[in-house]
Amino acid sequence: MEESLPERQRLVLKEIVDRYIRHREPVSSRMILEDYGLSVSSATVRNDMNDLEAAGYIEKPYASSGRVPTAKGYRFFVDWLLDLSELTKKDRKEVMEAYEVHCVEIGETMWQTAFLLGSITGDAGFVIPPRLEETRLDRVMLLRMAPRLILFVVISDIGVVEHRLVPLEEELTAEDVDRVTEIINSTLRGVPLSTIRKLTLEEAPEEWYDRPVRQALLLLERILEERRSPQKLYFEGLLNLVDGLRAIAPERALDDFVGLIHAVQDERGFVEAIRRARGEREGIVVSIGDLPLPGLERYSIVSLDYRPHAGVLGVIGPEWMDYGRVLSAASYVKNRLESLLVASCARCPNT
Repeated sequence: MEESLPERQRLVLKEIVDRYIRHREPVSSRMILEDYGLSVSSATVRNDMNDLEAAGYIEKPYASSGRVPTAKGYRFFVDWLLDLSELTKKDRKEVMEAYEVHCVEIGETMWQTAFLLGSITGDAGFVIPPRLEETRLDRVMLLRMAPRLILFVVISDIGVVEHRLVPLEEELTAEDVDRVTEIINSTLRGVPLSTIRKLTLEEAPEEWYDRPVRQALLLLERILEERRSPQKLYFEGLLNLVDGLRAIAPERALDDFVGLIHAVQDERGFVEAIRRARGEREGIVVSIGDLPLPGLERYSIVSLDYRPHAGVLGVIGPEWMDYGRVLSAASYVKNRLESLLVASCARCPNT
């Protein structure tokens, strides 16, 4: 938060940003006085606006128009919202609606979360799941579908990693399947998936040498190896941004949108840019036109980390996005997602 601004100029700037976000039109001193009822003259407000323009918080898009916020002005507004949020957070009880969950499928949950973020905010939502290597095995579930066919389900501490039908070379009885499941879960529950992927039979428990157990372990390692890929990005709501871009900046709307498409198609680059922008910071981080990835120069990105294992979710929109709504929606969705992931495996029935 800029502390050098006089109190009245801080108020005028907040009102300019707020009105521009709501109406998408340049703001004049007359509009400020009419909308917010300040007990000062129009000349005083104009002088404050001139000072704010000189300081780089607002600008005139046309010679005879009112003012619109700059990236610096939006940053001031966002910092004010964050400060306000911190003040009220001390007395606010976290209220989560009651719901029943089953063991979630990670990919589907991430997609639904991105879709929800985009739908609530009217912008575009994204979710970066935790790195697979950072999660731990909760358990495996082996279900006998036929004498030589099993359903193999791998469940981490945040949900289902993989499930697939596996044909067997040898017939397994229901007792064999139960025994294999028990041995794997009693031995490997809580072990990082990155460790399981590198398992060897050296110094292994004696029961691992049992042929059905050994085959199941090799299959588990293969599944985890196949799932080891660059961190995936779940992105929904790009088309939400088109109308707003056309309305506010029609002359550059197409170029801006094409640049955004290229940026999010580079999933690895986008994920790395988000993580670099966040650094070691936790909680809400707002990037306004400064994310280190070509195509995002004219966009604002609100991101939050979520537990467990430091995944990231967020919203991307134009600089004039409704920051209050976005911050509130992203925080709420983040709480819901955390609750779902933490409760998921605890409520998923065991075999």
